[in-house]
Amino acid sequence: MCFIVCLLIVSLLCDDAAAIITSTLNNNDSLILNPKIKYDVFVSFRGSDIRQNFLSHVIETFNRKKIYAFVDTKLQKGDEISQSLVEAIETSLISLVIFSPNYASSAWCLDELVKIVQCRKMYGQILVPVFYKVEPTTVRHQKGTYANEFAEHEKKYNLTRVQQWRSALKESGNIAGFHSSNFLNEFLLAEDIIDCLMKRLDHVQQQVHSKGLIGIGKQISHVESLLQTGSKDVRVIGIWGMSGIGKTTIAEEVYSRLYSEYEGHHFMANVREEWERHGNMYLKKKLFSALLEEQELKIETPHGLPGFVERRLRRMKVLVVLDDVNDPQQLENLIGTLDRFGTGSRIIITTRDKQVLEKRVAENDIYEVKALDFDDSFRLFILNAFEQNHLEKEYYELSKKIVIYSKGLPLVIRVLGRHLCRKDKKIWESQLQKLTKVPFKKVQDAVILSYNDLDHHEKKILLDIACFFDGLHLKVDQIKLLEKDLGYSVDVELETLKNKLLITISPDNVVSMHSIIQEMAWEIVRQESIDNPGKQSRLWDPDGIYHILKKNKGSKAIKSLATDLSIIKELQLNPKVFAKMNKLQYLDIYSKGYSCDVVQSRAGMYLPQGLESLPNELRYLRWAHFPLESLPSSFSAEKLVILDLWYSRVRELWHEDDKDLVNLKYLKLGSSSYLVELPDLSSAANLEVIDLRLCTALITLHPSVFTLNKLEKLDLGGCVSLRSLKSNIHLSSLRYLSLAGCISLKEFSLTSKEMVKLNLELTRGIKQLPSSIGLQTKLEKLLLAQSYIEILPESIKLLTRLRHLDLRHCIKLLSLPELPSSLITLDASGCVALENVTFPSISLQKLKENKTRVAFWNCLRLDQHSLKAIGLNAQINMMKFAHQHISISGRNYDAQGTYVYPGSNVPEWLVYRTTRDSMTIDLSFVNHSSPLAFIFCFIVPQVESPGFILRFNISVDEGEDIQLYLDRPSQEIKSDHVYLISDRGFSRYLNSRVKYQPKFKIKVTAESRTLTSEYVSLMMLRGFGVSPINTSQYLNNTQHMEMAEGPSMPITIPILSSIVYSFVVPIFIGLFLMFLRW
Repeated sequence: MCFIVCLLIVSLLCDDAAAIITSTLNNNDSLILNPKIKYDVFVSFRGSDIRQNFLSHVIETFNRKKIYAFVDTKLQKGDEISQSLVEAIETSLISLVIFSPNYASSAWCLDELVKIVQCRKMYGQILVPVFYKVEPTTVRHQKGTYANEFAEHEKKYNLTRVQQWRSALKESGNIAGFHSSNFLNEFLLAEDIIDCLMKRLDHVQQQVHSKGLIGIGKQISHVESLLQTGSKDVRVIGIWGMSGIGKTTIAEEVYSRLYSEYEGHHFMANVREEWERHGNMYLKKKLFSALLEEQELKIETPHGLPGFVERRLRRMKVLVVLDDVNDPQQLENLIGTLDRFGTGSRIIITTRDKQVLEKRVAENDIYEVKALDFDDSFRLFILNAFEQNHLEKEYYELSKKIVIYSKGLPLVIRVLGRHLCRKDKKIWESQLQKLTKVPFKKVQDAVILSYNDLDHHEKKILLDIACFFDGLHLKVDQIKLLEKDLGYSVDVELETLKNKLLITISPDNVVSMHSIIQEMAWEIVRQESIDNPGKQSRLWDPDGIYHILKKNKGSKAIKSLATDLSIIKELQLNPKVFAKMNKLQYLDIYSKGYSCDVVQSRAGMYLPQGLESLPNELRYLRWAHFPLESLPSSFSAEKLVILDLWYSRVRELWHEDDKDLVNLKYLKLGSSSYLVELPDLSSAANLEVIDLRLCTALITLHPSVFTLNKLEKLDLGGCVSLRSLKSNIHLSSLRYLSLAGCISLKEFSLTSKEMVKLNLELTRGIKQLPSSIGLQTKLEKLLLAQSYIEILPESIKLLTRLRHLDLRHCIKLLSLPELPSSLITLDASGCVALENVTFPSISLQKLKENKTRVAFWNCLRLDQHSLKAIGLNAQINMMKFAHQHISISGRNYDAQGTYVYPGSNVPEWLVYRTTRDSMTIDLSFVNHSSPLAFIFCFIVPQVESPGFILRFNISVDEGEDIQLYLDRPSQEIKSDHVYLISDRGFSRYLNSRVKYQPKFKIKVTAESRTLTSEYVSLMMLRGFGVSPINTSQYLNNTQHMEMAEGPSMPITIPILSSIVYSFVVPIFIGLFLMFLRW
């Protein structure tokens, strides 16, 4: 460190000081755009293993993709690597290490690897391993050929050097990489590697241009090593440190590097604040909705997960980050037991309190984030204060003093740097004098300087965000509406706050704030009136709010008030409680718990004498459990943007119909069980969302709703008294409509060409959809489960964007018409009256289908014609799914296609079939240079007991079981069913076996998970089947279908014959020609 400081001082005396300092600043961190960076990728390899084959594919792809790589093609001489190689490693952004059978025999390769691992630790350089014809465990633990080579090395080289080699191999072997055995040829392997490198390079460049991170490379490397991404177990690690130290930044960078390797991923920011504001259920739905990519996921209980959610999670490798956790209960409710996640899953927890991690994370798996050292602090400050790594001589001593004052806290360094950027030396000296007068106690002491530098409007918006908006997940556009004022632009103010690092704006435009900045803002508001909180501009403390409301001590100074109703003691309010708060703009009385929690605890606010007025300046009004039958008549509501009265006792919003609601965007009255009707909303021309879920007394909607041209979402789910929803007016913007659980609804006719999702679940009064349904051509999801629908209109096939159709337990549905070819999932499980199913009659239409999940569980009244048609449709879609996943070289290893329907026999089109639990597969005749996918079929017997999941245990040559988890009805399985599945991960596994062992035995057993989460063995399967699929065979079959128009019959060319035709016939012709030459 002394050397670097001296170098900086000396450099100030030089004419080219800026250049020297720039070089010094940039020399130690790969995440800063370093002028010395020469190469995108450095390739480490053992030439004798790969130079003539695989390496040529890699180099050719580098050239084609314009990746500048260092590949040393010279023959290695001597025992030590040259200085030029050392420099090439140091000046590369990524190191690609190709471990091959003889890699460990070369001291040269091993020294390269040691240097690469050092660069990874010091600079955060990215290391991507490739395991070429060698297992990761061989590399990690030096087994097999590696063990033999190390026995020789220990005789020839000193033990310190050998131990360095072993450590480097162990660390590299623990990093997730590419296994050649997972690819059918070297070309595909090279392509996948290059795709990965391109993403990593793009990410590094984004970091360079957007964040300017300093000193983080070593920390990221340490966290990644704790993750042990190469291990298949589920791991949890902790990142622990004080506020502002950089925990979140480290977690964000690790997440952004790794998330693409996982099937499900989610970064949950600000858990502490979100938990306090919204409660357990909100966070739980948010987390698992993100992991499963399902927005309307239903989770009804605070503990545990629904069976179908656990079933899907157990099949997925996920990456989860829980940021700023402060209570072990948060981990218990959000994470639960680790066995609910798929193998290889990783969970990262950041916290200020180490005790939070004690029961969840092993001591050795907790990374303590420490302050930056002086060198990194200095570099970070210069980057933020001078923007381009350029330090002017006269600012050196001032910079050094400010860096010393910051005590290595990244947030403080960055905020101070941004605050002083582009200011002259006198201001620097003045600000430094203010800082040094008071010893550094809190981070806020430093951040306050940036606040003082803001203008009046910027300060107002900052305090509003800190004391009210933060935690509400409001987007930039929503805040702009709420802060809309005459005379200034909110856009400019928000951009200023963002540039000064006082707020953050996420990629999806949600505005938030670091807790340190928020605590500073709170302190500023407290200082407005320490002795009398009623004269402060913003209120958020429950105790203070309780005192002010109880004693009616409010004042016109108050601009916002936010409190959690569930922790307010029972409070009876004066009818004039808001009379003095005539400038109040934002009122949020929320409840993070359940409705019953507030009622049972007797917590809450009551208005026994009514409420005379609400401030007409209100723009945001949320009042959970609002205790009156209507809002005060004197309340104009003209400035309201958001009105949210969940769980209220409102019967009608207001008695008058002449309200000017021009600014209203969101109207949320969910669970207001006394609400009978809505007022005239004609004046709410900008209304976008109406949420009336569980308004159980609501009988009808006011006709004005159908005139709202900007309405995008109308949710009437659970409005059990609603009888009719009809309109001849076409809604021009409506995208989402839910009538789920409207059991009294008899009439339904509503159209919008913008409709994307329509939910009619549990609507018992609707017998058929209107024929106009075909006009809603943008509809993607149609949910009709447990409705009394008897027939679907023929026009449904005009819905050319429909992807999901849910018909579960439509017990009166008699027939299914032809459905659009865009459909991906179709679930008709439990349609016990279903007799007839129609599919396209033209082959070209059949081949356009892309169904990946179809279920006809317990549809036992299907006629024989329909069962044959379903069987053919299953064959077409399963073969197409399998073929598509041969050719896709992505990372979604566990993609599944499934098709279930009643039946007791393995379909004849499957090549291998048996009625036992095992059989031998012989693929010795197959050309293994061509990739294969595999379709499995299980004949599932009747299962009388309820359950959640079917687990199939598949062993190959009596080896370790591979488990497939598949859906089943929650009630009984009433008869035998044909269960077809193509699983990409399992296909890859079998491909790797077929290469070296084309003949093998497969054995299958099945179990069902009970309601108590135990697995119970099923009686022996009625049989199972297997079919290999390759590209040429699939194309032959589709060509045959295109030529053979006619009735729905199974494809008559046997798959085995097709494979034989594809491979054996050319061989026979070749041998015949050779015979003629002889």
